[in-house]
Amino acid sequence: YDIVYSSSIIRDLDRFLLHLQRYYLGTLQTLKGSLKEEFKDTINSFWEKINQPIFNIENTPISSLKLFLAFSIFILGFLVGRIYKVSIKRVAKNSHNITPSTQMLLANLGYYFIVIIAFFIMLKVLGITLTSIALVAGALSVGIGFGLQNIVSNFVSGLILMFERSLKIGDFIELDNNIRGHVSDIRMRSTTITTNDNIDVVVPNQDLIQNRVINWTMSDRIRRFRIPFGVAYGTDADKVEHIILEAVKTSGGVDIYEEGYRKTRVIMVGMGDSSVDFELFVWIKGTEILWPKRTEARFLRLIYKALNTHNIEIPFPQRDIHLRSITDPIPVIIKK
Repeated sequence: YDIVYSSSIIRDLDRFLLHLQRYYLGTLQTLKGSLKEEFKDTINSFWEKINQPIFNIENTPISSLKLFLAFSIFILGFLVGRIYKVSIKRVAKNSHNITPSTQMLLANLGYYFIVIIAFFIMLKVLGITLTSIALVAGALSVGIGFGLQNIVSNFVSGLILMFERSLKIGDFIELDNNIRGHVSDIRMRSTTITTNDNIDVVVPNQDLIQNRVINWTMSDRIRRFRIPFGVAYGTDADKVEHIILEAVKTSGGVDIYEEGYRKTRVIMVGMGDSSVDFELFVWIKGTEILWPKRTEARFLRLIYKALNTHNIEIPFPQRDIHLRSITDPIPVIIKK
């Protein structure tokens, strides 16, 4: 009864004060003041709610406002990093002094630096110290250690590739599984290789560090091609060598490279079941080394035309057939 009575007194007092406001200030001013007070009360109530702790991390209260600000800062860091990478690419495109590998190094390192700075600012907004992170990471290290092992390994491998520069943007490489292509991007976790078929192959950085990688263009763009071919038994080997060398010399290939010990040669490599086997060793300089099958086909056609022009036989496999357990004679008809 006392509570009801007290509430009625308070209600009557509010009515009395409202009546006084309307009497002395007027109805319009009273409504304006009421709306202003209600707006302030709403803002204060909303502010209290978003600042109310949702959970704690090492006795540090985390509210909705802190989470919103932290994620906003982190997303802003990613956006600023993207803008930085685009700016570096634009500057490098307009400058002839910046190589693609230098552009990649500057863009990626700057991007990672901006993201890491945004991450630490996010932790500062949340009120989380590095000590708290260390304690949480130590408690969860057994559970997530194996899961993060490959991620950390790929990240460190990516940094090694960037600074060691054994692989650069634009290099033509070959992996153990016969994948060939240009290095088009080196990122934090993986490297992208674009093949001549315009297929992007994403390779973890750890594989490029641990496995064997053949870099065709690490120091220069000069490579020796080996073109195998065979001629019939009884053919003069010296004549074959002279014909093929002359055909290569007169082919007019501006990419054929001869300097010092790097010279075009024809070498007899064996005597097979059906042919005398040779190999043409020819040095190629320039972009044609990046299309090896096309270059090999070009010299195979040259060899075929040269041998065919000089009536040198290119044999096909020959086999002896032995027939057993046949009692009746087999008629043989020879047609000219």
